[in-house]
Amino acid sequence: MQDQPNAVAGLRGLDEGRATLKDEAVFIVRRALMSGAMQPGRIYSANALATQLGVSNSPVREAMMALTEKGLLEVVRNRGFRVIEMTDADQREVYDLRMLVEVTATGRVAAQGVGTADAARLTKLAERTIATSQPDTMVDYLEADQKFHLGIVELLGNSRMNKIVENLRDQSRVSGSYHLAERGLLAASAAEHLPILAALLAGDRDRVEALMGAHLSYSLP
Repeated sequence: MQDQPNAVAGLRGLDEGRATLKDEAVFIVRRALMSGAMQPGRIYSANALATQLGVSNSPVREAMMALTEKGLLEVVRNRGFRVIEMTDADQREVYDLRMLVEVTATGRVAAQGVGTADAARLTKLAERTIATSQPDTMVDYLEADQKFHLGIVELLGNSRMNKIVENLRDQSRVSGSYHLAERGLLAASAAEHLPILAALLAGDRDRVEALMGAHLSYSLP
């Protein structure tokens, strides 16, 4: 990709569960965005990325168009795709929406209760975030963190809400989640998952919403 030819270095050999080349390309590009390998404001070529990955241009372009629809990239005519550069005001808007949607969704899950199997699954996901909360495993941490929080929201059985929360979380990260590692906050962020989970499993809606609200402060500029 132009401007940063090694943007996906180290991000291959990823997830055997991906169904198509497009799905794999989405996974790779999203990880590059979350890790900061693809930087806000820079323009990247689908052709160059396809060459790096050793696949045809079509699935990579489809993947980048899909991420454009999610508000993570934007098309630059005759040049490629620019990584969205979120202003402080943009990040505040996303934060406000997450407080309204994600925090409320988590509280509703606490109110409805969590079954034994789901509790065990969420516990493993929370433990995974702690195990990967080091600078050299930051991308794995971000994936584990995403799975933990979306795993909670999914218990409401509302697919539209799942997509909204996933998109908001990605938008909040595209412009600087890697700064968590730079600021030494990965371990602190991961550690907060255990009290959030404890309040969730106890059915304490007020506490889990308060903890989630504080947890989301990491996304503020």
